[in-house]
Amino acid sequence: MAFKQRYVVASIDLDKSRDARLQAAGELLAGERFEVELRKWDGRPAQVLVVGTETSASRMAVDTALRSGVPVVRIGRLPWDPDTVRSLDLYAEPGELSACLRERLDALAPAAEPIDAADAPFLRQLLAASADGACLLERGLFRLVVDFAGARLHMLRRMPYPALIAEALAPNWFVTPLSPRRYSEEFEQDVTASYPLESVLWDIALSHDAPIADVPSDRPLRLRAWPLLSANALPTHWLLPLSCLLERPWALPQLAQATATSALELERMYAAVLASGLADAEAAAPERRRAHDAQAPGLLRRLARRFGLNLGRGR
Repeated sequence: MAFKQRYVVASIDLDKSRDARLQAAGELLAGERFEVELRKWDGRPAQVLVVGTETSASRMAVDTALRSGVPVVRIGRLPWDPDTVRSLDLYAEPGELSACLRERLDALAPAAEPIDAADAPFLRQLLAASADGACLLERGLFRLVVDFAGARLHMLRRMPYPALIAEALAPNWFVTPLSPRRYSEEFEQDVTASYPLESVLWDIALSHDAPIADVPSDRPLRLRAWPLLSANALPTHWLLPLSCLLERPWALPQLAQATATSALELERMYAAVLASGLADAEAAAPERRRAHDAQAPGLLRRLARRFGLNLGRGR
């Protein structure tokens, strides 16, 4: 099967009509060689920004995007927009919008190959947490300690947490193993902020396109507890798959089909579950059950109806 390049298209200040046309344009691109994630602009990395009605929020978003080299497309021309903003007619159809997005995505350099944990010292330390001990991690202005015994990450300087998450897959972190005594005597008093390792791993998974752990596609996986989430909001389209995993084990291909979620998205989600230690070690393929026993519980049924799906039959 041909490889689909994955891109993020962010939007801000679109009314219902323009947002619906953007959604339709995304579906047109999905039928080609693109895997497009549409989400609201929140300052996180994106490949294209689509804006509508001008407000103070959208002006700030456009300025931020242009400074970062992110192409901007406006649905609805404004005479004072800079030449770097591609303006479409207010009533541009999905086909025209998808062609405009395709042109901008084609102009982007190919995305880097997913980074293996072995090449990302920061992430590797989180994934290889032992029963005790700690390690000092340093990169640029970042200086922090991973406390394996306490399952926490401690910042030793006041640095923005989102910036730390953005640098998590960078290869040039310096790692120094610490004994519990050395950590206590030399570094503990300098801690400025502390975060659970579980939530840090989920934030990394949510903020990066590459899965943060290897995911066996044929291994059924079950979620033993709802994840701790901190800085980044859980994507809406992850709610139903996570709820399904909390109910019983699912192999990735079957869950993708049952919830109409892309396999690439589920691979990121499964990787977060595995990396954070939330996978149920006893999970096994579900036994075949009688039809009246195979009904999804109330929460799952409500979520499924919200997404236009039917989980009534066991898989």
